[in-house]
Amino acid sequence: MKQSKIHIISTINGELNEGMRNVATHISKALEKDYTVRYSRFKNIFSIIKNSYSSYVTIIFAKANKSIYYLSRFVSLLNKNVWLCLVQKLDDNFLKLNNCHPLKINYLAISKKDLKDIKILDNYRKELIDVGINREKFKAVDKDKQRQLKIKYGFDPDKILVSHVGHGSKGRGLNDFLDIKDAERLIVLSGMFEDENDLKILEDDGVRLLRGYIENIEEIYQMSDVYFFPTHSINYVISLPLSVMEALACGTSVVAYKDFENLKDIPAKEGSILLINNKDELKDTINKASNNKNNSSYLINEKTWEEVTSEVIDYIKKK
Repeated sequence: MKQSKIHIISTINGELNEGMRNVATHISKALEKDYTVRYSRFKNIFSIIKNSYSSYVTIIFAKANKSIYYLSRFVSLLNKNVWLCLVQKLDDNFLKLNNCHPLKINYLAISKKDLKDIKILDNYRKELIDVGINREKFKAVDKDKQRQLKIKYGFDPDKILVSHVGHGSKGRGLNDFLDIKDAERLIVLSGMFEDENDLKILEDDGVRLLRGYIENIEEIYQMSDVYFFPTHSINYVISLPLSVMEALACGTSVVAYKDFENLKDIPAKEGSILLINNKDELKDTINKASNNKNNSSYLINEKTWEEVTSEVIDYIKKK
């Protein structure tokens, strides 16, 4: 039946190595438990037409830019129940086009800021959804287990370990790891958007780089004493960084910059995210954060991806 078919337009490829893809994959896999899910890539026009026309709903996971505006407009001619899931800050070109000619679609977003400026037509909606966490995977460990993991990965169990997980673009701010002294440093790279020159400088300074998808990524958060999120601009990450939430779920305190305001929207216990003004505050703040390593999650009332997907279905059915 058409009501049981859901069409996903995304770049899902089986790997969770990028924020948008991570959200799309988790929600899609949860949908597959109760629905027939069909997938289309952005450039496969034949698949987009066929699946949009034959499905109850089409959900697009993409950064809202000029190309996605026109794609959404096209898909809305084929399917009257279209949702665009916003995981990143909206592109100015998308907002400009949509303000002039609002799309006949609905919106999902993980941040209130991303929904605020979108103009919608009557009878269409914009809804806020949570970011899910795999509680069975991302959970805190005791000190003995933490030491074992450090030894497993070749780190000194008696030294502070500061880590980061994400892509290696210039805008990510990874060079700030050069200002961290008296601690072991680890960056896990997704394999996307990498600036090889900056990465070589980091490696030459003794920063350990692990490249590519790591199946047991939770072990990185579990063995780390501090998770450092060095990004200043929302343009280089998704609106609510999943790596920060996963680190917090593993009982690891986070150090980040105050000008990345979206971190305040993460439902975390007080004192688990330590915000700094500049690099001069790194040393003292990292030492403070390392004393906060916890044997339970720092997140408050976190939801599973299955619970988040249930919310998504409720929104779609209300339409």
